[in-house]
Amino acid sequence: MRTVDVQRTIRAPLPDVFDWLTDATNYQRVPMVRRVTLVRPGDTNGHGAGAVRLIVTPLIRLTEEIVEYEPHRIMRYRLLKSVPPLRHQEGFIAFEEVARGTRVRWFSTFEIATPVCAGLATALFLPAIKGGFLMVLRTAERELRGV
Repeated sequence: MRTVDVQRTIRAPLPDVFDWLTDATNYQRVPMVRRVTLVRPGDTNGHGAGAVRLIVTPLIRLTEEIVEYEPHRIMRYRLLKSVPPLRHQEGFIAFEEVARGTRVRWFSTFEIATPVCAGLATALFLPAIKGGFLMVLRTAERELRGV
């Protein structure tokens, strides 16, 4: 298993950052994201606990379920399926109000599910996952500056 752990401070109020990052339909405005579909709405919010969403990029197709949704604090998710196939241990986005805005931590542990050279395949794929997280965070920051 490999871990991606990205942290960034976004100069915007915590409620705005939380709402933007937990609404995956916003990701459609991120470079390289081709399509986002809310497959099943969540319990308290369309994107809350129980929501299932599909995210498609040129490199990966993910179907994920939101398993924990605490407004302005954390959103935890798990992969239901993916192409390429991934084993996913944990994923979350955590939020903290700081003096300059909102500190975001995006964490995920995964590996490519292949019987041969899984470690090498995962190591090669790791920069793409990290780069994707950073693109989402940069897009959120750019769009929220005007809020």
